[in-house]
Amino acid sequence: MSNIKEIQSTCAYCGAGCQIRFSVDTAQNKILEAAPAKGRTNEGTLCLKGWYGWDYLNDPQILTKRLKKPMIRKRGKGSPLEEVEWAEAISYVADRFTEIKNTYGPDSIMGTGSARGAGNEANYIMQKFMRACIGTNNVDHCARI
Repeated sequence: MSNIKEIQSTCAYCGAGCQIRFSVDTAQNKILEAAPAKGRTNEGTLCLKGWYGWDYLNDPQILTKRLKKPMIRKRGKGSPLEEVEWAEAISYVADRFTEIKNTYGPDSIMGTGSARGAGNEANYIMQKFMRACIGTNNVDHCARI
């Protein structure tokens, strides 16, 4: 019985929405290969990032454990990060944004997105938050990767 499974997904690298098919060794939980899948955006092709940009997932020297809870430095700069609940983390960030905005003005805060990561929806929400909630047009996007 083969442990190789084909999984079709959307490439998350730049947010264009290319369809990609991974060959995964389910016994070792490793991606073996990426290949283009027929999609509206990529029409059966992939860029170099799609072909080779996934290989870091198998590298144990690059990977670190993912955070499962938010963390705050409760005693200021240099103190260790401490796990907190989401409500406390959101309240802390809201208070800090409000303090900075009241002290230095809304244009002292900037938001930036990335083509690699959560995708276009997260970048849209970030820029909308910066404009509607913070009150600044200081937004940037790193589309150069």
